[in-house]
Amino acid sequence: MAGDTVGGTLMGLIDPLLGKLASLLAEEYGKLTYLQPGITSLRCELSSIKAALEDLSHLDESSSQVKEWKGQLRELSHDIEDCIDDFVQRLVQDDVHDGLIGKITGWLKTIKLYRQTAEQIGKLKEHAVEVNDRHKRLKLDIAPSCSSTVEIDPRLSALFEEADRLVGTEKPIDELVKWLTEGIDSGKQRRVISIVGFGGLGKTTLANLVYKKIKGDFHCTAFVSVSRNPDINKILKDILLGVLETSNLTYDDQRQHMENINEQPLKTCRLIDMIKEYLEKRRYFIVIDDIWCKKVWETIQFALPLNGAASRILTTTRINDVAPHSCFPHREYAYSIKPLSSHDSRRLFFKRIFRLEEECSQELMEIAHEILKKCDGLPLAIINIASILATKAATRQEWKRVLDSIGSATDEYHELQLIKRVLLVSYYDLPHHLKICLLYLSVFPEDHIIYRDQLIWRWIAEGFIVGQSGKKLEEVGESYFNELINRNMIQLVRMDYSGRAVHCCVHDIILDLLVSLSTEENFVTILNGENLISSSNTISRRYSIRRLSLRGNCEYHKNWLGRKFFYQLRSLTVFGDCKILPLFRGLRLLRVLDINDLSQKCDNVELTEAIGRLRCLRFLRFTKVPREIGNLKLLQTLDLNSSDVEELPATIVQLHQLVRLFVPHFVKFPNGISNLTSLQELGCFSCLGNSLGIVLELGNLIKLENLHINWDDDGTNGRLEEYKEALVSSLHKLGNQNIRTLEIWSPEACNVDFLIDLWVPSPPHLQHFESNCYLCFHKIPRRISSFSALMFLCINVQHVEQDDLQLLKDLPVLECLELRRRRSNQELEALTISCGGFRCLKKFCFSFLLFEKKRGGPCMLFEEGAMPKLQQLEIDLPAIAPDIGIRHLAFLKHLQIRINCCAASAREVEATEATVRSAASLNPKLRTLEISRHGEAAMTVDEEQVEETDVAEEEHAADQQASTSTR
Repeated sequence: MAGDTVGGTLMGLIDPLLGKLASLLAEEYGKLTYLQPGITSLRCELSSIKAALEDLSHLDESSSQVKEWKGQLRELSHDIEDCIDDFVQRLVQDDVHDGLIGKITGWLKTIKLYRQTAEQIGKLKEHAVEVNDRHKRLKLDIAPSCSSTVEIDPRLSALFEEADRLVGTEKPIDELVKWLTEGIDSGKQRRVISIVGFGGLGKTTLANLVYKKIKGDFHCTAFVSVSRNPDINKILKDILLGVLETSNLTYDDQRQHMENINEQPLKTCRLIDMIKEYLEKRRYFIVIDDIWCKKVWETIQFALPLNGAASRILTTTRINDVAPHSCFPHREYAYSIKPLSSHDSRRLFFKRIFRLEEECSQELMEIAHEILKKCDGLPLAIINIASILATKAATRQEWKRVLDSIGSATDEYHELQLIKRVLLVSYYDLPHHLKICLLYLSVFPEDHIIYRDQLIWRWIAEGFIVGQSGKKLEEVGESYFNELINRNMIQLVRMDYSGRAVHCCVHDIILDLLVSLSTEENFVTILNGENLISSSNTISRRYSIRRLSLRGNCEYHKNWLGRKFFYQLRSLTVFGDCKILPLFRGLRLLRVLDINDLSQKCDNVELTEAIGRLRCLRFLRFTKVPREIGNLKLLQTLDLNSSDVEELPATIVQLHQLVRLFVPHFVKFPNGISNLTSLQELGCFSCLGNSLGIVLELGNLIKLENLHINWDDDGTNGRLEEYKEALVSSLHKLGNQNIRTLEIWSPEACNVDFLIDLWVPSPPHLQHFESNCYLCFHKIPRRISSFSALMFLCINVQHVEQDDLQLLKDLPVLECLELRRRRSNQELEALTISCGGFRCLKKFCFSFLLFEKKRGGPCMLFEEGAMPKLQQLEIDLPAIAPDIGIRHLAFLKHLQIRINCCAASAREVEATEATVRSAASLNPKLRTLEISRHGEAAMTVDEEQVEETDVAEEEHAADQQASTSTR
């Protein structure tokens, strides 16, 4: 199998390193005679080594010599990176000196630093030359002799799998057959359906089952595979041969066509013309399996004519954006294949081992559950692991051994190798910069939900993100994140209103693969309780440890963690209540310190203050904040959300490179926060918990884009009006700069009409405004209609009238509206959403907050043409609601209804539910419907129910009396 894991990750390391050296040359100190020649020469050597790595990337397997050379190259890369980082952080620390003597002393220190760094670079350059010469001397780019063994394509088993041995395919087959056969007799145009999902989900198997089921409905058919490195001419020739073989041609005609195809090489254009000519007047069905890029599809489709004969094409792909591209313009025909349900996973697993699940003993059931949890619905993994167990003795010891082998670096079982090979194809297809970013996910444990922004800023802190002209690093990082989702290497967990990914996770089987690769490449070392997962070269100290992930109580390895050989550690991540940590004072090059979930707050003052000396830190999440945090000049992210910090130290205002700051909602800030000139995201800022001067300083953070405010008005602040004016003044300044998101939160009920009414002029860039349920406006503010950039609005109001909706309907780019109405004593009339307005709205939530158990509530009615792009509706309804016009929402996909049952009878509630279900059934695009009840305890009892209950009680009493008399 082509591809090289170590080489790919090394390329991901060297590219940023070359960028760092280029930056050093571009800076003033790059022009000094001490440094410039050495940096230039070192950069040239690395460029030469990079070219050699690219030459090696074609080799199927790395020889032991190549692996050894790459290991040395990796350590060289680490040493160069350490040298650069040490130089930059020491230069930043010595940058500020007061007085003449201080400046002279600082200048002398700087000169000394230049000389020392020049000597280091000289030695590194010599080492780089030596590594490069070793590559040339050993001729490592010459491919080793090929093995006589030809690997079997892992897709073959999918093509010849019998349907009765599969589980959970009935519904997908029926749905795909319906899509493919609709309109087949009415002579409609060609239709393309695409199955998309990550490797091992059964795309090829499903496509083959559908192909076998309906191919008899077409004049000619073909099933061809594309693969990651496609030969377009071979694919086109296979299509042509396939349709010829399945046509009603005589044997002689078929033979003549075959001879014409095979007698001489045909160019791509000629093959396309031949296929088009043959298919022009025939109804055809072509399956194109395993497309990896849009360009390949664009070439293939030229050969498949739009002939008006209801022809069909079925494609499969691992890449999310390839599927809708091939279906264009009917993107709705992109079918996302899902993992098997828990029930189907069990059926498939036990069907391959026993005849019935009941035949599995209780002692094996526990291990079976663990295996199925790790497989997480992946058919490839379930089938192959079950195949191993079917050949083993049905004992706990044997099954446990197989479970422990899953994801291990050993290749004990052929079936586990097959799983790895299928998944590695997707890994090998990644560009170098994505390989290293994906491999980094091995620091996270199983089932861990990963927050997009935290991951991106960790990538940035590690130096994995290569800058692109005109883009911020975080924008480039998000494009990396999205591409990994697009390639189905990570799983999307949650999206926001705009379809932007927010959280992700990694499938357990893929995570096992990443851990295996990380171990092989000495990329991440994992300490999970008593288990140490690391390269043997790392344990023997031959290679340095760069990234350490600690999970749970690691006291068993107390001595190992206490050794002083973590001096090259770049990131330390802790999950759970870890009892022992490495000595911080030796981690001078640490870039990432992430104490993710320390259940017992760290009270070790010495440990906390040691963090203040980790001068290379870029990312810090911890439970305490050191007093000298101002020493961390390179810090970009500071997350104290899980801490009990009440006041930030005064030195924090020295963090001029800090981009993201997260603190608990009650924290006091020091004077001078306007010095945080790089700050883009701040949460949470307590307005009334800080001085007026600091609230006014907030407006000077001109780069601030995302702001979360705590407006804790408990009615005791005597200067409330002054604080309101100060806050609006700061928001006015921020609004004229870069503010994109404003979230305001309060633990107490209070009115915030001032917030919008006094914000003049309107912020031109504000896209997201959100308030929690305690903050309330009297009515929808009239000035909100001038907030023209709003895409998300979550607002609570005392009253909503029909005219108020006019203020919102013409917001030009509004995509999500969450409108909460607080119940008042006035009659709550129905509100109508008419045609026109809300042109971009995709999600609408309307609720009324019930503070008293009263009957009814406001009703929302949708007229024909209302909210033309709405896809998700969450709405509260009274128990006596009429048909609200769901059928008029043409693109609605998800509907969630909550019925207010207070003071309503069961009959009324059931009637409303029936009305909703009936209306929902008329909407063809609706995928999910959820109906819930609120206030069931306050429902009334129907008169008929009371009468029936009374009769039943009387009969029961009579029976008891008769029984007593008998005794």
